[in-house]
Amino acid sequence: MAVSKLFLALFLVFMVLTLEEANGAATGKTKKLIDMANRRGPYLGLIIPNLFEMNPLLHHPSYKPTNLTIDYAGRRFRFGYIDNQPVVLVMTGLAMLNAGITTQLLLALFKIKGVVHYGIAGNANPSLHIGDVAIPQYWAHTALWNWQRYGDGPQNELPLEVNGDYTRDIGYLKISEYSVNVTNCNSHNNLLNNVWYQPEEVFPVFGTPEERQHIFWVPVDPRYFAIAEKLKIEN
Repeated sequence: MAVSKLFLALFLVFMVLTLEEANGAATGKTKKLIDMANRRGPYLGLIIPNLFEMNPLLHHPSYKPTNLTIDYAGRRFRFGYIDNQPVVLVMTGLAMLNAGITTQLLLALFKIKGVVHYGIAGNANPSLHIGDVAIPQYWAHTALWNWQRYGDGPQNELPLEVNGDYTRDIGYLKISEYSVNVTNCNSHNNLLNNVWYQPEEVFPVFGTPEERQHIFWVPVDPRYFAIAEKLKIEN
């Protein structure tokens, strides 16, 4: 009986500790560091995909680090100054999901006056060259698709299109148009058929909760873009 009670007590302690670990709220020393950081804010947040792209900034003479770093939820928030402007740097990891989660953590934890994403990228513009700095006025997530079943075409309604979930307004890729070595085929169709580009579903901060809006071309902050247009690159 005593052994059973001891086992039950240990089990309850384990459950309590597990529940505390599952709680996403910052506590203890981390909470104190966050509060201290916010007393020095607001900051410009710099969102960076990986260390390969972060290290040049960390070693650049214009970046002046402070002795404050905060580790939270697998991220490290580094605080410092660039041209006397307080900044907080954080590495996201690759892909849209990591970028979204990290940006939301940054905004939820700290006093942020603006966010800048930067990193290396490819391009299809022949006028751009390696080392050029490009600042887009709009960006789009072009990997959000509706994959149309084989046999259907542009004239066929997509599943759930009538409910507003999907659309044919943006355009599509016909996979068979990119096939090669098909000279001996009777048909140039491809079972992968068509993929239709889809807009993002967004829920604006000042909108009605759970009332979605759709957007494909996402504008960057107009004030920051106007500043970027005036920048001059120094060698």
